[in-house]
Amino acid sequence: MNVTVEVVGEGSHDLEVEDATYADLLAAVDLSPHEVSVMVDGRPVPEDQPVEADHVKVLRLIKGGSDEADAGPIPEFDRERRGLGVSALDFELPNAGAGPDPVVLSDLAADPDNDAIVVFFHRDYRCRNCREQVEEVADRYGEFRDRDAAVVSVLPEPKAKAEKWQKKFHLPFALAADEEKSVADQYGQPTRFGALGKRLDIVGRMPETAILDARDGLELFAVHRGDKPADRPSTDDVLAMVDRMLEADE
Repeated sequence: MNVTVEVVGEGSHDLEVEDATYADLLAAVDLSPHEVSVMVDGRPVPEDQPVEADHVKVLRLIKGGSDEADAGPIPEFDRERRGLGVSALDFELPNAGAGPDPVVLSDLAADPDNDAIVVFFHRDYRCRNCREQVEEVADRYGEFRDRDAAVVSVLPEPKAKAEKWQKKFHLPFALAADEEKSVADQYGQPTRFGALGKRLDIVGRMPETAILDARDGLELFAVHRGDKPADRPSTDDVLAMVDRMLEADE
């Protein structure tokens, strides 16, 4: 099978492969899955998935929250030069948490009290790391509001399960129920283990955190896509990245 691997902004490579995964394609052009996002037909694909497309786009990632070399990295976050692998920013989902139901991201951005929006994409209702994460963010939500930052947690479950989370954790921010995983796909939330991982969230779905600038519409500033269940930025690093975004235009 002949595959064209287009490294966006850097050129293309024509490869002849057989029974290859997208990780094999990256290795053939001397790239690591940790430094790029692989796109097919405008959507990110897991690197362990078998290659079925004859044209693949590869988006190189930048470590840290700024292109300036002297800014200092926040290593848990990646920034990508061209779109960060997200097909669209706005979404509307049922909300089991605080605020209007449904939650509409563009409405949050239009609120003059919100300069930033942080979106946490969780793995599963039963995920212990996700539960600990929302509890800590809830405990420190005042630090987000001190920065005029809103938070949205996205749970890949029906609203009824999200309501059980809310009853247990009493989150002071929106808890969106993404039962069809449509927004997770829109934002390129990673999954592992192919079809099994897509079918069983607790097995294959990995965490993601996105930081958006809401000062003039919606603009994606930084994203972290985990490659294992515990691979997620600390709350301190999330707040530091929000600070970096807000300071960038000062």
